[in-house]
Amino acid sequence: MNPKNTVTENHPLGRHLRMATESAFDVIRFRDGEIIEYVWRLLLRFAHVDNLFRCSPGTGERLERVLDFLVEAEGRRGASLRELKLQMGDVCLFFTGLYPENLQRKKLNPEFYVSQGKAAYCHVADIDGVRPSARLFRKLTDEFDTCVSALRLEREFLFDSFYQYIGRQFSI
Repeated sequence: MNPKNTVTENHPLGRHLRMATESAFDVIRFRDGEIIEYVWRLLLRFAHVDNLFRCSPGTGERLERVLDFLVEAEGRRGASLRELKLQMGDVCLFFTGLYPENLQRKKLNPEFYVSQGKAAYCHVADIDGVRPSARLFRKLTDEFDTCVSALRLEREFLFDSFYQYIGRQFSI
């Protein structure tokens, strides 16, 4: 997966997202550094909408909904399927955590997105087999709900004017 435009971790937005992500996980007392690192890097990647909404190589249409991903996965194997499932898990985590109202507005079921996000990460872990990355994706499968909770809290931080003020004073 080669994101087109990625915010670097040293960019002010990158530093702010890292601080907000770490703070949110800290508040819920979840301390798995590997998962926290994965989540904040996901936010960096998705800061540019082209990395959030990938296009189908077959049709050129944006993959926006879980059903789009499931249809696109038909007939894929190996690295191509892994990349698609990884993107699907990431998109499910992103929307259920940060923008659940987007799903509700489109009349999409957030619980379906959670279950499909878990299944997608589990599929990536299965494809990875004995590689070290498989362990991370198994943890993401098991801790998906925790990550959603942390992202919802992070969303509150990001929209809170006091938190924004503190962030400007000390990190950006």
